Amino acid sequence: MRIALGLMLAACGGAAAPPPSAEAVHVIATPRLAADDAEVARVNGRPVWASCVTSQAAHTHDRRAALDECVAFELLAQAAEARGLAGAPEVVDAARAAAVNRLVETQFEQRYQTVADLGPAAKQVIDRNAWRMHLIQLRASTFARFVVPEHAPAAVEAKAHQLADQLAAAFAGQRGWYGVHLTDAAKQLDAGTGIELSFADVKPTHQDNLVAEYAAALYAIPEVGMTSGAVHTKWGWDVILWTGGVEPKDITRAELEAQMLPDLRRHQFLVWSNEVARQLGVHVELVEANVAQLDRETADAPAVSQ
Repeated sequence: MRIALGLMLAACGGAAAPPPSAEAVHVIATPRLAADDAEVARVNGRPVWASCVTSQAAHTHDRRAALDECVAFELLAQAAEARGLAGAPEVVDAARAAAVNRLVETQFEQRYQTVADLGPAAKQVIDRNAWRMHLIQLRASTFARFVVPEHAPAAVEAKAHQLADQLAAAFAGQRGWYGVHLTDAAKQLDAGTGIELSFADVKPTHQDNLVAEYAAALYAIPEVGMTSGAVHTKWGWDVILWTGGVEPKDITRAELEAQMLPDLRRHQFLVWSNEVARQLGVHVELVEANVAQLDRETADAPAVSQ
């Protein structure tokens, strides 16, 4: 401790500091954050609190070094005050931000670290999402269909089959296709033939919930971005592209909790901050016109993909 203080004093210089200006602002570098916050040191009569040490130790993992840092913070704050710097707007803003950050660290982040810390409500959310521990395969797809109406002549059936075979052959064995590639190729192939053409994107679906012929063909495709051969269904002849979906996966409850914890903590932060406001008797009033303008600007802003 004495070595750390000696270094700090040397860094501040040996010359006497000028007297504080009349507008000097008294700044406590390590504010007390709770009624039971313990005083661990004094610098020229001003306290250094245990909450500061706890916060710094979270980064250094060395409580003695963290104590030295907190003492140094207070020493430098007093040096800044003596030089009339404490009242500068940027200093006041920085001190305010530091106080908020330390409060969040000591009263929220250290308190809510696991799902168990978040209480029964968080456990209920995990329970409702337990299905995510055992995901089954759901394949998404796009199809191009050469339509054969009910009771259509044999010539229409034959022509639709021929077009589907030609489309499937054009994509056979190739990788990396998207739905638009399949549909554009089908349009070019179908032009002037008189055969009705239809397309659709099918959301991720389990094979048991698809028409049997379609499911068998889709789930036989070896890789996303590849296509099936010509597939006969009651609506005509299809060529199917596997476009994505959900892969089967099994995870433990601990892994599920780790996945969901960030969102659960964000929700808990709102609950905690509202409780802090309630305890302080704070009443928040919104300027509705400005809030409405902010909503409009947010709605008009371009979407950012992640």
